[in-house]
Amino acid sequence: MKAHKWCLLVFGWVTVLFSSVVHAETLHFATIDYCPFTCNPDKESGKEGFMTDVLRKALEEAGYALRVEMHPYVRAVREVRDGKYDGIVVVGKDYAPDLVYPDMPTVVQRVVFLTATDTSWNYTGVESLRNAKVGIVRGFHYVDPDLIAYLEHNQTDPTKVLVMHGENTTERGVSMLQTNRITTFLEGEYSARYVLRKMGILDSIRVAGFTRNAFEDYTGFSPKNPDASRFARILSNKIQELKQSGRLADILSRYGITPVVAN
Repeated sequence: MKAHKWCLLVFGWVTVLFSSVVHAETLHFATIDYCPFTCNPDKESGKEGFMTDVLRKALEEAGYALRVEMHPYVRAVREVRDGKYDGIVVVGKDYAPDLVYPDMPTVVQRVVFLTATDTSWNYTGVESLRNAKVGIVRGFHYVDPDLIAYLEHNQTDPTKVLVMHGENTTERGVSMLQTNRITTFLEGEYSARYVLRKMGILDSIRVAGFTRNAFEDYTGFSPKNPDASRFARILSNKIQELKQSGRLADILSRYGITPVVAN
């Protein structure tokens, strides 16, 4: 009888240990240095970005560990698509429609047209770009169909469109505005305001217009991972819970954001 109880006790320990090992599985995510969405914590006083915060909360509460590595956007999407990573923390659904997504974006934002305060140029539609030099980031989605068409048609003309890639694109784009290398730089509203505030140049760069449509910011999962749909459901449930409880607004406020949150 004692031996039987001992066996049951040992079996229980093994079961608990095995369960802990299973639930400690690490999921690997690619991302970009795109504060305040995803940030390099070494440069942001430990902050990882609000989309990383939300994803980490969802997956860690489900029993998984999360590891995030930063890459240029196009490479990050490609390697998630190929299955080298389990997902990408922030991505445009239109740019990578083949990834597996939660039911809703984490947030929505407009694209802003930044320019130097000492210029009178304003974005009033695609026609206003005819005599302007536009800075954009390769792989980013600029939401308005006529704007996208204009940028694609002119992206090989360096007098009209400057295509950037790699890291720190917002900071680099702003620097180009300050040195008059470009007329306007296109950026997501939240990232633009965060970077301008951090750089202390809110008075020298202004918003000269917005896109008509808003951009939806998603976390995408690799279609090569057989559990991608389950991970997407976990994240969907957590986003909905955070929105309903008001805790998503609390997370965003850490980064100085008061957004229009997607329903």
